[in-house]
Amino acid sequence: MSDCRNAGGRWPPAEIMRRAVLVNDAGPIPFVDTEAAARHLALTPHTLECYRSTGGGPAFYKFGRHVRYAVRDLDAWAAAHRHERTRGDGSRRY
Repeated sequence: MSDCRNAGGRWPPAEIMRRAVLVNDAGPIPFVDTEAAARHLALTPHTLECYRSTGGGPAFYKFGRHVRYAVRDLDAWAAAHRHERTRGDGSRRY
């Protein structure tokens, strides 16, 4: 078996990449981790963690110990929280 250590320190080494079978078109990514979901929604990962504990956030999945969000669920949650104005009746109160 060849040595997989790499003088350049890059992973994966060229030897593994030569043997790898790469998928050219895996299609759209259906699930993202908490950090990517937070970037998608312009929130912090901590905010999503709090939503998971208290409720009210986007739906999430647990795969073992890993939390993942479906991109379509993130988009649906964001659309459900869309508002046209801050006040319900639109009247001015000075």
